[in-house]
Order: sequence, then C-alpha cells, then structure tokens
Amino acid sequence: MRHVLALAVGMSILAATPLVRAQDAPPSPERIKAAAEEFDRGRRAYLAKDYGQAAVHFENAFRDAPRAETLRLAIRARRDAKDPARAATLAAVAQERYPNDAPTTAMAKETLDAAAPQLQEYVITCSIECAIAADGRVVSQADGLKHRIFLDPGAHDLGVSFRKGESVSKHVEAKKGASENIMFEPAPDKPLDKPLDKPVDKPIDKPAPPPPEKPLGPVVFFIAAGVTIAAGAATIVSGIDAQNNPGKEAVRRECAGKDESCTLYQEGQSAELRTNILLGATIGVAVVTGVIGLFFTQWSSDKKTGIHLLPNGVRF
Repeated sequence: MRHVLALAVGMSILAATPLVRAQDAPPSPERIKAAAEEFDRGRRAYLAKDYGQAAVHFENAFRDAPRAETLRLAIRARRDAKDPARAATLAAVAQERYPNDAPTTAMAKETLDAAAPQLQEYVITCSIECAIAADGRVVSQADGLKHRIFLDPGAHDLGVSFRKGESVSKHVEAKKGASENIMFEPAPDKPLDKPLDKPVDKPIDKPAPPPPEKPLGPVVFFIAAGVTIAAGAATIVSGIDAQNNPGKEAVRRECAGKDESCTLYQEGQSAELRTNILLGATIGVAVVTGVIGLFFTQWSSDKKTGIHLLPNGVRF
C-alpha cells in the first residue's frame, strides 16, 4: 500500500507539466514512482531537520520528474544545510529552467545574491551534451550543452561525461568572487581499422495490434494533478509551521505546571490536526489522480503505424 500511495502522490505532485520546458518529455511512470518516493523521503528528512539528506532526496526527485516546486525545496534544504555552493548551483539551474516562475526566480536571485560573492562561478560549455561532476559528486541536474556551477574556494577536480560515453577531467583552483568559462569536448574519434561490412537487409517486424482506447485524455489527469499540487504544497508548509509555531520549547516553557488547557498547547494541537487533515486530503486526491493516470488515461499513439508512445516518448 505504501508503494501504491507513493506512486499516486508522485504522479499527481511531480508529473504535472505546465512549468516544465517545452522540449522536456513527460517522465515515465517508473521515474514518476521513483521521484515520488524520493520526494517523500526528502519531506520526512526536512521535517526532522536533517537538511543535507533532505536536499539529496529533493534533488533526486527533481532529476526523475522536474518540477519548480521540487527544485525550490532542494535549494531551501541546501541553504539550511549551510551548503552555499550547492545552493547557488541549484539556483542557477532554477534561473535557466524556470525564468517565468516568480517564486522560483525570486528564491534563485536571493540565493545567488547571498552566496555567489563567496564562491567561484564556472560556466562550462560542451561540444555535445554532457554531465558535470565536481570532486566525484554530480552537480548538473541533466545533460546539456551549457552548465553554470559554483564551487567553494580551493582545489577541485571537474569531471565531464559525454553522452557518447567518453569522459574528461580538469583540475581547477577556485577563488572567491571569481568567474571562468571552460570549454570541454571529447577526444576525436579514431579511424576504423577496416571498412564497415555491407549492411544486411533485415525484415521489418510486423507491429503489434494497438491496445484498446481508454476513456480519458491526458488533460483530465493534468487537471487532477494540479489540484493535488496545491494540496501537497499546503501540507508541507503546514507541517513546517506546526513544528516551528509555537514550537516544543515554547510549549514546555509556557505550559509548565499547567494542564492541556494551556493556550500554547492548544495552538500546537490545532496546527498538528490541521496538517493531518491536509495530508489525508492530499493522499486521497493523489490516489484518485494516480488511478486516472494509470488506468483511465489514453496517452498519445500513432494510429497509422501502430506505434504507441508512453508519456516519456518511449515507443513500444
């Protein structure tokens, strides 16, 4: 049941796509499920004030199913974990991916204004799409031709992995407040020892018959997902507020020697009840959304060729 709920929550909270770039294909159901599980781990870690682990889980969730809200939570967790270089790098990603999302751009600007003067900025360009690692840790959120990262002052090893499988590395000395542009390209291909054999014509496999049509289109799923996004965000905010206002220490101090009628104690109970109600409502709507996405939504298909497309564009 836990895995079913995780999949449902993920499909509703993480899979809606209005803020994803036009060129990004919707994530597959498997990646949505993985993102939902990472998101839930991140939420739990953040509420437990384990900000470093929370950031790791939110970043994993963002890689599997990119959403502006998830990226903002990752930035906030990195800031709370006192990791300004990573927070600034994520803020740069936010500026590039979501330039029209006001809450995201505001958080990104605030983060960079505070952290960038203490760090070195590297603008890395690759001749073909690549991923970036620093000191053995991946710092890019997706393969691309250009990356903007920030590093603490000191010695670092940059590693670049290209989509074709090759990798290169470079040692850098980061300086406070500096900026540098670096270009990477894979080594030139070696010539073949012998010419390729003449290609052999292969028979074309007969496409399988198309599956039966489902009653709903993707727009119904996305509308339901949007409703759950709002409920999920409200639940997280309410949970954080319930922990901090009035806070355990304040309740102990003000209600010492008093019974449960103490005002601060009652406020804490009300905040906890409010959060539980929001969580229950979010899970309920998410389950319905997940069922719609899995069993009742007809995703795109090519009726002429019989080739069908999953939400991530994979053909089968």
